[in-house]
Amino acid sequence: MQILYCDDDLYVMQRLGWQSQSGLVFVLNNRSSWNGAVVQTRWQNTGFAPMAWRGHDLGQPLPKRTVADGRADFWAPPRGYAVYIPQ
Repeated sequence: MQILYCDDDLYVMQRLGWQSQSGLVFVLNNRSSWNGAVVQTRWQNTGFAPMAWRGHDLGQPLPKRTVADGRADFWAPPRGYAVYIPQ
């Protein structure tokens, strides 16, 4: 596990995966509105699908795609969380 971003309102981490497990990006939001950050992941040019989420807003997080250096913005709903899985 690696912490990618952390402040009073937002926590973003990645699990690297192991053997056949692909890993994930987890976002935890303490704000009363959608919140996210651009972070550097271990995956380059990779699509991510939101697989689990919950918060005060029941809207679904958008799929994401990292660029060549592994950066992408990951978001979570208000007072909630989102789990993104590399595809």
